[in-house]
Amino acid sequence: MLPRKILVVNTLGFLIAFAAWVMFGPSVRVISQDLQISEGMAVWLKAAPILTGSLLRAPIGVVTDRLGARLVFTALLVVGAISVAALSFATSATQLLVGGVLMGVVGTTFVVGVQSVSSWSPASRQGVALGIFGFGTAGTAFSTLLMPLLLEQLGWRDSFRVYAVLLAASAVAYWFGVRDVERQGVSPSLKSLLSPILDRRTWAFGIYYMATFGVFVAGALCFGDLYIERYGVGMKTAGIMATSFTLTAAASRVPGGSLSDKFGARPVLGISLLLTALFMAPVLLTLPLWPTVTLIFLSAIAMGIGMGATYKYIPECFPENVGAVGGLVGAMGGVAGFFLPLLGSVSKSTFGSQVAELFPLFAMILCAVLVLVLSKPRRETA
Repeated sequence: MLPRKILVVNTLGFLIAFAAWVMFGPSVRVISQDLQISEGMAVWLKAAPILTGSLLRAPIGVVTDRLGARLVFTALLVVGAISVAALSFATSATQLLVGGVLMGVVGTTFVVGVQSVSSWSPASRQGVALGIFGFGTAGTAFSTLLMPLLLEQLGWRDSFRVYAVLLAASAVAYWFGVRDVERQGVSPSLKSLLSPILDRRTWAFGIYYMATFGVFVAGALCFGDLYIERYGVGMKTAGIMATSFTLTAAASRVPGGSLSDKFGARPVLGISLLLTALFMAPVLLTLPLWPTVTLIFLSAIAMGIGMGATYKYIPECFPENVGAVGGLVGAMGGVAGFFLPLLGSVSKSTFGSQVAELFPLFAMILCAVLVLVLSKPRRETA
């Protein structure tokens, strides 16, 4: 039986946090025009929250294992709400950057929610539960669709205040809607919580997540440009296509977790990585538009299944350290989502082709396939 209330509150809280985490994406152009911010600084404004939320996932995961998800998740939402509210009064790029760094902590709510949901879910249903929770990554699409409407009606400052209210309301709902599983015996020591970091399986999981979530984030940033620059698609249409990719990948985490419950995380992960590589490879050959759109859509399904399988795999091996391991794995995936587009930009300039922007993404997928093939399937706990 799935813990419905725990699942709903965690998923909605994460969705709103994730929407705030990426809110600079659709709003930075308007902000830059208002405050006369340079293009280079605008790039950093979009990147700063992503990097903060990615790098802090590992330590936040350890703290969650020690203090519990209820306190940590609520505190992160409160910090996010205060930061976003403060951002609405910013008058300079420096203030926006500092506020963006602080706001970026909401990106760590993912690992906190993973710990909460997995601790309340029976082992036989952890995959589907974490898949449903992972649908909160659709917060990216939420911001892509909602923020432009708010910007048009309210302007960027009041739009940010709407997000601050949503975060504050989520904090209240989380505090009163979620409780932690009572631990038996003494609380785990910091040494025991950190011990899985030395296990090579943890780093393998991180590589799998770099090839699924990291490529997913990078693809969400790159595919829109591909449609516009390579195929001459209008900006609005390209945005819809990119949003469909995001939503499809996020929704596919649910069957990914469900399939992992039934057949095991490792085989599902392996098949999803192979399919992602097979779907992405023809895209590099500059096919016509609709075959490209179809293959990218299919790759989104495979990536989403892979994301769900990766986080089902973690509690199988580290049931007592889900926060710590999940934090490091999530951090690696987030960092990949930050650096892969940058590497893609270099590749694009080097080869002089828009499709070359996808070369690093494909290389990351192949690397994960190789690691999975070479690693030995071990199910014993750490």
